Amino acid sequence: MTYRLPPLNGLRAFEAAARHRSFRGAADELCVTPGAVSQLVKTLETALDTRLFHRSARAITLTAEGKKYLPSIRRAFEEIAAATEATAPGLRGRKLRLGIAPALDQADCPVLRRLISRKDTSEIVGLRVKDDPDLLAKDGGLDALLRLSDEACGSLHIDRVVVTGADRSRLPAVLVTRPGIAGCHQHKTLVMLLARAAREAHLVRP
Repeated sequence: MTYRLPPLNGLRAFEAAARHRSFRGAADELCVTPGAVSQLVKTLETALDTRLFHRSARAITLTAEGKKYLPSIRRAFEEIAAATEATAPGLRGRKLRLGIAPALDQADCPVLRRLISRKDTSEIVGLRVKDDPDLLAKDGGLDALLRLSDEACGSLHIDRVVVTGADRSRLPAVLVTRPGIAGCHQHKTLVMLLARAAREAHLVRP
């Protein structure tokens, strides 16, 4: 059977933008630029020959067609996520275990403090650990490691991120993630939290 499907990346951008009610929020989640999200949505709209968002200088809102389209797309993603967790038992209902290297633990980053105290999200558990990518081995107890260097990371997935201290200082860092975990909902949430904290600190910088 041949499925008639629109661009899948466009669907992801559409669903995320509708959920966040902004291209910027979707961009943080998808680890791309707001302009890239906008272009993906435009490509989807062209494929559908239907406008999905009303755009203004300050906000985006769903059109009537977008409101009708969104629930079905959201259900489809939920079913895909459920099927993925059922197929990969290691992902089923578990929290992402984030190791925080000593150098970053000392940076006094509010987001990391909340993750360690488990006040920021129930999906991610922050743990103080030594700076050792070997902890990401299958039986090493970690899913991701936040550190300063990408040395000795081998085939592990790497995201370049910025950690923001309590004094609004910005420290370039590396989020190293096991390939089987990279791209999951919890991983995207973590990248989004770090990006949002860095952006907010920049906006309020004196």
